[in-house]
Amino acid sequence: SMHTGTSRVVSDLPKEGSIDHIMLDEMLDIISSPQRELMIVNAYIIPTSRGIGILKQLNAGGREVRIMTNSLASHDVPAVNSHYRPWRKPIVQSGVELYELRADAAIQEKLCDTAPTVSKFVGLHSKALVVDRQVSFIGSMNFDPRSAALNTEMGVIINSAGLGEALAKLFERNMSGANSWRVT
Repeated sequence: SMHTGTSRVVSDLPKEGSIDHIMLDEMLDIISSPQRELMIVNAYIIPTSRGIGILKQLNAGGREVRIMTNSLASHDVPAVNSHYRPWRKPIVQSGVELYELRADAAIQEKLCDTAPTVSKFVGLHSKALVVDRQVSFIGSMNFDPRSAALNTEMGVIINSAGLGEALAKLFERNMSGANSWRVT
């Protein structure tokens, strides 16, 4: 479905001999902005202490925060999962609901397999979030130090209640027990 709204493209800015990394600040502004709810779906989560601090502040302010990422079994880059693993407990202790995509997710048959091809597992590569079911981000930015400091990233910030609600419903479907595990 089409949804009305406004958008703006944000990106790191290549300069001669370097990159002006502005995406991290853009993402932190968005993540810090919810009044009620933040939902994040991201393939690579390595939040750093700064990110954990923001999650704790959101929880202390009564905001509901849900994050979905890959499980080890659904990961396309197991080395990244080894860097994510030590952050699982701090993420959960910050008050966030943390979900990991199941490699045998029920959505596989509907969304991933195209006859006659049948995939062996489902993996997550999305980088998206929704704030208060109103503001959405879709782009290339992972929540890890590599995306923040090395890569050149970009994305679109969309202000649309219709799109925000539609994405939130997809996120909730993917966070259900048939498609992911809740980390506790």
